[in-house]
Amino acid sequence: MPVTRERVDPQRDHDALGLVHRRWILPDDVQRPMPLQVLARLWRGLIELRVLDGAAEVRLVRFNGEALELPATASAGALLAGAGMASLVTQVVWTDEEGRRDPYAIDGEPDPEGFRDYTLYAVDVPGRVLLPIAPVARLCASCGRRVEVDLPRFGEGVLLDLDQPVCTCGAKADLGRDKAELRNGAVFLLEEICCRAALSVELARAPESEELPDAQVAAVIRETFGATDELSDDAVAPAE
Repeated sequence: MPVTRERVDPQRDHDALGLVHRRWILPDDVQRPMPLQVLARLWRGLIELRVLDGAAEVRLVRFNGEALELPATASAGALLAGAGMASLVTQVVWTDEEGRRDPYAIDGEPDPEGFRDYTLYAVDVPGRVLLPIAPVARLCASCGRRVEVDLPRFGEGVLLDLDQPVCTCGAKADLGRDKAELRNGAVFLLEEICCRAALSVELARAPESEELPDAQVAAVIRETFGATDELSDDAVAPAE
């Protein structure tokens, strides 16, 4: 479902953002367990490193429709309480805030300057996975058909139910054999673009570095996700 929150104060005009760049960091193996305890520790670590604002509020959203604002200090615990659910926590910060840490900074300078919209997704539901970039079609390995798909939205991604048939032939999704076609025409194996947890970072434009230059932030993410992949979605509308 769409996530709606205020990104700006009166001096920061939301309408002026235009199209943005969204980068997704996810485990490189969709089968790797992602316990809520370690995901909560990642979110807490980003607060402690001042990537996030520990004095501001965080928005928590469950796939069942629950949504609330809560203090950043309580948000990791709220994420941990989402056993058996798909949850996300999200906060917007600005690089000119005093003491704010930008993981993409180069030589101490933010890249780019402006806002950072951080969202951590946790799918703690057996048989469900998150697709950060919504596909337009699935290429069925069982029958070879190309089937258009319209999956339920969650945040800026969509959820796929692995226990439900997703083709007219009755076949369920096979992550290792089925392929997904994205709106730009690119085709990937489903397992390459699925995950059970992901961290998305929205910026005004793509940073110069493809990987996080900040070694300490990168290490905190690696401790949680293990080896990672990154997906980029450029020139997209800002998160709602």
